[in-house]
Amino acid sequence: MNGRKKDEPVPVKKFAQRCGFKVYDTPSRLKSLKSWDFPVTDHFDVGVVVSFGYFLVRAWLSTVTLRPTTNALDVFLQHPHLLKNLHHGAINMHPSLLPKYRGPAPIHHALLNGDPTTGVSVIEIDPKAFDVGRILLQKPYDIKRDIQCQDLSKELATFGAECIVETLTDLPTRKKAAVVQDNAIASKAPKLTFKDGLISLDESASDIFHRWQALSSSVGVNVQFRGKVVKLIEARIPTAEELQSVEADEARNGPAATGTFFFEKKRQALWLRCADDSWLLITKLQQADRKVGGALDFCNGYRLKNMQRERFEKVTTGPVNSKL
Repeated sequence: MNGRKKDEPVPVKKFAQRCGFKVYDTPSRLKSLKSWDFPVTDHFDVGVVVSFGYFLVRAWLSTVTLRPTTNALDVFLQHPHLLKNLHHGAINMHPSLLPKYRGPAPIHHALLNGDPTTGVSVIEIDPKAFDVGRILLQKPYDIKRDIQCQDLSKELATFGAECIVETLTDLPTRKKAAVVQDNAIASKAPKLTFKDGLISLDESASDIFHRWQALSSSVGVNVQFRGKVVKLIEARIPTAEELQSVEADEARNGPAATGTFFFEKKRQALWLRCADDSWLLITKLQQADRKVGGALDFCNGYRLKNMQRERFEKVTTGPVNSKL
């Protein structure tokens, strides 16, 4: 089952179909499960829920007799509506070190905040609230320095699947040793919007880069130039050696103000002056109503010369419409 808006089979559904398992999909655009007349099914021992955006009603957690053959193959029970027939209820894999980052966007927020480490938590399903169940298994996961959200999501999906199997291997023992989450240190990870991707010209290069890591593959990271929104497609923190180009330019032309950018032909990149005397290198961009292009394409479109100083503006319009 897939809680995302786009209708595309998730890997667990493809696996189930190949194995001949019955698969039940939630109707599209369903706001709750109350109106869904789910088909009657056989009894099972445990359910596994991953990235499913509905509350699970308590009535679905009624018990049946445990079969002694329970094993990790029960992972295929991605379909939470089977929970009404489960003796052990259901478990959920959440990609954060709960109670940190409860909510639908924990990976985005970990990157946005520049966390060096995130992790996976396997918890019991709570019928009243998301991501608050007792912790059955929790493991940290180091975040690569330059990774983007979509790539970290894939890595955590694989890591999380391994954690689910490990949990199911000895579920009764883990339930006895389950840890109650400390609400006093809990933090939220709400969905992020276009506004969260707007660059503030008084941010440091590190802050903007973290924003790009978190949001470039979803809502986008945007600035504005001459009244048009510009999305940053590829960006990175320059090396100390690369910064020598900036130092030479400032020695000739004086310090650049925050928000200033210029194109360097040698590196085929835009240099963006950020807060705290920091710089960001931008190599690919997308202007409003245009395809993604390199920094040279962007400058040619505005007839900007090599090393010509310009300045980005605060965004005052809507998001870029991609033609890709």
